[in-house]
Amino acid sequence: MTARSTPRAIALGIAATATVLLGYALLSEPLEITFGLLVAGIVGGWLIGHALSYGAWNNRDHEPYRPLQWTALILCAVAWVGALVLAFVISQALVPDSSVPLGDKLTTSNFFDYLFGLDFVPVVHVLAFALMAFMAWRGAR
Repeated sequence: MTARSTPRAIALGIAATATVLLGYALLSEPLEITFGLLVAGIVGGWLIGHALSYGAWNNRDHEPYRPLQWTALILCAVAWVGALVLAFVISQALVPDSSVPLGDKLTTSNFFDYLFGLDFVPVVHVLAFALMAFMAWRGAR
């Protein structure tokens, strides 16, 4: 069994999470590539899981470490929720000719109206999160 570097794993996991958050949010709102979110979920989960694994063991053989897999799931949830919030903020900032200040549009009720008022898109978001979580769990082994 090889030594594990948990601080390095968490640092790389956080960097991967920030990357996934930004990529998912940009695909979600300004680009509006809905089915691309499924790909973003798969690639994002893979990136988060493998960043944690690489940070911990530096590509050396190791046994699966369950706490690192749970960390991957937590980071996926942070990336997914953060991406949804960022996409909402971007959507409100890009409303043309709005007489309402941005700060007044950024409310919890408006966020849920935005999220659930998008036909089938909430289903795609949930599927993307499930794929992201699965890939991160598998990658962080």
